[in-house]
Amino acid sequence: MPDDSGRFEMFSSPRWNGRFSITVTLATAISLLVLISVGGVLGVGMWLASKNTLKLMSANANQSLANMVDRIEHHLLPAEDQARFIAERIRRGEFDPQDRATLGRLLTGGLAGVPQIESLSFIDTGLKKFFAARHEGDRLEMDELDHSRDPRFREYLASMPQEPHWIPPFWIERHKGTYFSRVHPVRRADRLVGAAVATASIQELSAYVRKVGKDDPGTRFVLYGRDRVLAHPFMVRDYPGLSLDDPLPPLEGFQDTVLASIWQEEGRSDLIISLAQGTNGHTVRIDGEYHAFMYRRLHGFGSKPLAVGVWFHVEDVGAELRRMTVALVVGIGALIVSIFAAVMLGRRIARPIVRFSVAAGQVRQLNIGEIDDLPGSVFRELDQQARSFNAMLSALRWFELYVPRKIVGRLVKQGEIEDTISSVHEITVMFTDIVGFSSMVERLSAPEVAALVNRHFEIVAGCIEVEDGTVDKFIGDSVMAFWGAPEAQDDAAERACRAALAIADGIRMENVLRRADGEAPLGVRIGVHTGSATVGNIGAPGRLNYTIIGDTVNVGQRLEQLGKTLCSVDGETVILVSGATVACLGTGFHPVPVGRYSVKGRIGEIDVFRLGA
Repeated sequence: MPDDSGRFEMFSSPRWNGRFSITVTLATAISLLVLISVGGVLGVGMWLASKNTLKLMSANANQSLANMVDRIEHHLLPAEDQARFIAERIRRGEFDPQDRATLGRLLTGGLAGVPQIESLSFIDTGLKKFFAARHEGDRLEMDELDHSRDPRFREYLASMPQEPHWIPPFWIERHKGTYFSRVHPVRRADRLVGAAVATASIQELSAYVRKVGKDDPGTRFVLYGRDRVLAHPFMVRDYPGLSLDDPLPPLEGFQDTVLASIWQEEGRSDLIISLAQGTNGHTVRIDGEYHAFMYRRLHGFGSKPLAVGVWFHVEDVGAELRRMTVALVVGIGALIVSIFAAVMLGRRIARPIVRFSVAAGQVRQLNIGEIDDLPGSVFRELDQQARSFNAMLSALRWFELYVPRKIVGRLVKQGEIEDTISSVHEITVMFTDIVGFSSMVERLSAPEVAALVNRHFEIVAGCIEVEDGTVDKFIGDSVMAFWGAPEAQDDAAERACRAALAIADGIRMENVLRRADGEAPLGVRIGVHTGSATVGNIGAPGRLNYTIIGDTVNVGQRLEQLGKTLCSVDGETVILVSGATVACLGTGFHPVPVGRYSVKGRIGEIDVFRLGA
């Protein structure tokens, strides 16, 4: 806007606000430092630079190795947690291992949140194994195997320790791969009823090891004992020669010839850098070249300790030392001081820029809840950048509370707004409602009502999201959700019914806690219907909502309301599904016909079924 003099304010000089300009600061600092001439310090500079370089190398090497050990533990420990969780649920009688439907939900639920675990299973004393495993990416499948005729399994069952333990890596012929399992025995009244098993893939562990060290020099590895290789970048793909008798490649003759010589005595010497406590290391001369090894012993993952380590060419480090020496000898003191100051200043300036880049990447991934506010800076431009970003982040946090993240993520992947124009999809819709909610909340305060509803929505929304459904909206004490859009789902009806059954289980367990606290149990009605609906951006210009509308949505809501007259909830859950939904279900579900009924707002009658576990 122009001011009284006719000039545009946006072109006027910025007012001083206590922040320095990065351009002026850099120009002034570099100009002054270039004028500084210091002589007679090359000898001291050489000594200090060498000492600091070795110290920095030592710190970086120890920190890198310690980080790798922590990452390997972080990768394997969830197997222990999940095996223990499943074993305890079965031991306490919360799940019957013979009920494959409920056991399957327990196994798939435990497997969904831990991508590093390949499979979760339960093996009974008859050596029948029921398991959930990953297949073709993140898709989960359940199956059952009978190992009663396998002498290895019979021998292991006869001598299985009473305490949870890791079993040695083993080869599975049908998968052509080696696996590493955590076994947690399940006992009831001092009688063994089976074992919960969490299994990790050695190929996945090798891929993880390669990923951990991809930005650092050297080659990462994990040894099983002293003579077998458990994880290595070469083992990400099918490693030759592995079999039932040799599930892990022997160190001797390993394709990485440097790693194969780690215990070689000839040409062996100590490292020139200091090692942290618990870290071992040495150098070995191999074919005229020196290679450095650093490793740590990691116990608790089987009868043999794991050796987590890294090796690298000593020549790579030596080249850095020689370049530093040449630069110190031929350089002049003023240039060295200037470069050092410029580097330090550049790092100081780059630090908030790096933070901004990382935070922007998190925004791109829609991980709004994981982003911290950017700190301010003494530099005007960077401080303005941080304040602007924090203001945007605050708005996005509010945005995330009101817009389902899953919908936003999928729509972003689809591209332009034109790609989300409303269209007809085959979807399955679900409506839920708390029975007698109005009379229940009359006796509660506002905070108590909010706590009740939020806890209820947490259970319902959690079950829906596990089955990859989308929560469309919360309507009072009701929830509307759908499957089949924006991405098509061939098994949308089955996902919705599994989610409904999971909600019933969740409400049942919640009511146990409510009764224990002297509170009235909740009753919930659920309606599920399948059909065509209009899906897309619905609303007025400038305020759109990605949702579904149409007769299918109305029928789903009427089915939920039909539960008022057809069934008495009595503190539990009633699930009514339409005949269209039942027609899409496979085996494993038990719909019970209720009859044909007309629903409000629709001509004709529909088949109604009650769904039970």
